[in-house]
Amino acid sequence: MSLREDDPRSVGGHRIEARIGTGGMGVVYLARSASGRAVAVKVVHARFADNAEFRARFRQEIAAARRVSGAFTAPVVDADPDAERPWMATAYVPGRTLAERVTESGPLDWPALHRLGTELAEALREIHRAEVVHRDLKPSNVLLLDEEGDDGAVRVIDFGISRAASSDVRTQTGMVMGSPPFMAPEQFSRPREVGPAVDVFSLGALLVYAATGRSPFEADNAYVAAYNTVHSEPELGGLPEPARRLVTACLAKDPAARPTPGEVLEALAKLPGAPARTRDSGDPGSPGAAGSRDERGNAGAPPLPPGAGATVLSESAGRRVGHRRWVAIAAALLLGAAGTTAAVLSLGPTNDAVPRTVTGSTTRTTPAGWQPWRTTLGRDDEVRAGPSLSPSCTPDALGVFCSTPEAALLRLSPTTGRVDWTRPMKDRGVLGPAVSRPVVHDGLVYVRSADAARGVDAFDGRTGKRLWHLDGPVAEFSYLSGVLVARLDEFGASKSADYAAYDPRTGEQVWRRELASASPSPFHAGAEGMLYADLRGGSGPIARIDARTGRTLGTVTAPEGDLWLATVHDGTAYYARWEDGTGVSAAFFIQDLETGRTRRIDFPWSVEPEAPPLVHGDTMYLFDYGNEALLALDLKRGKPLWTSSRELRVFGEPALHDGRLYVNMPDTSVLALDPRTGEEIGRTDPPFDTAGRSFEELSPSPVPPLPAKGVLYGVNDLGVFSVADVS
Repeated sequence: MSLREDDPRSVGGHRIEARIGTGGMGVVYLARSASGRAVAVKVVHARFADNAEFRARFRQEIAAARRVSGAFTAPVVDADPDAERPWMATAYVPGRTLAERVTESGPLDWPALHRLGTELAEALREIHRAEVVHRDLKPSNVLLLDEEGDDGAVRVIDFGISRAASSDVRTQTGMVMGSPPFMAPEQFSRPREVGPAVDVFSLGALLVYAATGRSPFEADNAYVAAYNTVHSEPELGGLPEPARRLVTACLAKDPAARPTPGEVLEALAKLPGAPARTRDSGDPGSPGAAGSRDERGNAGAPPLPPGAGATVLSESAGRRVGHRRWVAIAAALLLGAAGTTAAVLSLGPTNDAVPRTVTGSTTRTTPAGWQPWRTTLGRDDEVRAGPSLSPSCTPDALGVFCSTPEAALLRLSPTTGRVDWTRPMKDRGVLGPAVSRPVVHDGLVYVRSADAARGVDAFDGRTGKRLWHLDGPVAEFSYLSGVLVARLDEFGASKSADYAAYDPRTGEQVWRRELASASPSPFHAGAEGMLYADLRGGSGPIARIDARTGRTLGTVTAPEGDLWLATVHDGTAYYARWEDGTGVSAAFFIQDLETGRTRRIDFPWSVEPEAPPLVHGDTMYLFDYGNEALLALDLKRGKPLWTSSRELRVFGEPALHDGRLYVNMPDTSVLALDPRTGEEIGRTDPPFDTAGRSFEELSPSPVPPLPAKGVLYGVNDLGVFSVADVS
């Protein structure tokens, strides 16, 4: 990629020649040292320069890369985490990633596969000896050096989310991180407790990929890949017979049952048909060192002339749906099936479980008898122990509705925070209850049924009376355009599924039809009585569907490319374009769903739009997970209006109400911003004490604050609260 006007021309004495890649945290450049040596320089985005915690993360990445520098990893040439914009330089060597090698040349034969397994096992042995766990071993993080026209020695690169055994600093914001088709099951259930065994699991998955071109848990999106990893047996496909037993052991669900890298080496040496000689890690003939990558694991191309571009492979469609958000939701689903759930994450819909735009004027006079309140609903001990068995809640003007392992549904009083009524679980069932965030609309509450059937129950939000019941299994459900839409199958069963719409008050089925789609949540709300269905990857276009009859009214062809249909608003679709499969986006495509006319808006930097943006009038508000910032875009001019200050560190999706934007903050306070300028109007006092908790122990809230009758209701990692609205 050619340099841009604002790119540096020199970093730490290294002359910048071209861009290699970019991500949510920084940019990677091809550069030359004073002696002419090719290096890859990662430079942190300017907005993170004053963030002390981010600098600590970056120092950890540098330290991890230095600790493991060796024959099979990327040596650090130079670094300065204390520079005005922190940077790190590693040696740059031509080569292909394993992903590129398999895509361009096909699966590896047995001798090449044996060599790959041996060198990866040696690399992991050295990494683990340095007391570092990589945690994101995947095809784009394995570099195969060029050697006489063939792929040579292995280099393991990108320690951006690695963890040293002695370090408490994380590079994730309390969320599950990694690449689902190659992650170990425990990375979804116990992400803060993972050990070296996760890398061995990834090694097994890599060998299957190298031999077959597919992960053993391949799926169309990260959600299903995560489900397959935890619940399904691996698909080994055409993996050579000599390796099947070893790879199966590496892919054991129980970390304790997996071999160590040393044991993998011993087993490979004994396999029949192994090459007589594999490269020794100390072979002086090995090409000298590591390739360059951006922080997302994108591959550096062969040596680049100034201004040349690097070809980067999108490795899996799984990251097309907002990577970290989907993985977090998947974790909730997987844990819910085992009797636990991730804190405040939804098994049900994500489109409008909580309304994010509230219209009409309100007074900020608080209701009679109201006092600020907070409740943990018994989650204090659970938060200390980990994100399990936690309630999942939805605030509403009627109160806060919660689902817990003990209660199918309960309502907290909007005035006192005390439990008004509760509907207990009827039958935990063999698999245990599924805790899902309640869907609330117009006084009705929809929640996962209180039995093992995994259906849906509808309740009167005022009285708690159950109005109707839908038998399961129901993979997901949401209130959209005047009907309750449900997918009538087990989650992840197939691309093609039966969908049905129900009268929200009576439960009467109004239509049912089979649809094929690559999206696990294909429906979006239109105007009252109109649905939009994303049928790409299945039966084709974006379809306009009559919400009352299920009849297709028309279709429009979506823009081409690796696009995620993030949201639909007022008959317009908003697609995020992924950058080379990295999970970050540089642009949005905006399409009129009547005419098909499409235009593009470029972002001022690469963002992580992992939740649907909030569109109001001619403005889009986007929560950038990677940069923990709020971005406002003028949709008419296609230009940014403002971004939140780097000091604010936004911690959740926004809600727009009565001329104010409300967002959650890491200290559990709620911030009010002017939606026109991004200027701070005020903030509430934190309802919870976060003293003693590092930022990395908390998770961004997936539930925006809800203003109602002069008070704010909120849900965060620590509990549920109500505070006075910002005056």
